[in-house]
Amino acid sequence: MRESAASESDFERLLDEWRSISAAGSPNLADWASALESIAREEQGLRARGAWVHGRDDLFGILGIQRAEVRHSSMIAWLLDPCARHGLGTRFLVGLLRRAFPRDHFSDLAGARTTCEVARGECRADIIVTTSNATIVIENKVDAEESPRQCDVLYERFIEDVGARFIFLTPTGRAPHTASGEAADAFAAVGYADIRSALEEALTETSVEDAPWGRHAALDYQRTLQREFR
Repeated sequence: MRESAASESDFERLLDEWRSISAAGSPNLADWASALESIAREEQGLRARGAWVHGRDDLFGILGIQRAEVRHSSMIAWLLDPCARHGLGTRFLVGLLRRAFPRDHFSDLAGARTTCEVARGECRADIIVTTSNATIVIENKVDAEESPRQCDVLYERFIEDVGARFIFLTPTGRAPHTASGEAADAFAAVGYADIRSALEEALTETSVEDAPWGRHAALDYQRTLQREFR
């Protein structure tokens, strides 16, 4: 933050110098060349100390995977795992379930396990969260379209699992197009804004001492969500 402030201050000072040169009328060419050299030196100094910046500052963005659906699924599954090294415990899981199923009560969340890419017949669930009395099936769509009958088939394959619940996750929080009848009623539509707010809540409620390195990863993903999904 201090570097950004310094950069803005230096830029304003350079701009003032430029205006003063312009206001002086027709400057001496030597003075003009000297001013341009000064500006160039100032720019190089800002670059050298890291105060002249561009591009992404979140890991997903740096790696070019900010819209990679599978990577988001992996990260969200990690955050949903109470025992993963993020120090959030069940807080993120509780926050997501509260947003998706506000009328339902879930127990045994501390024993929850998460798995990605779970195949069942001809379909595949992006994320599965299982507890002793619930199975949360999450279908994640970032930019890809739904395949024919995708959510209907997911519902048919997983509805018999204990305490089956279904979440359809998208950037906008839209309802699925491929869920009909009972499946349409079963899928809770959740947006990436819900993921972001649940994560922000969980981070606020926890301390950096619990898992300092894992917390950095969660904070970095929060930055991706802020940048990519508004």
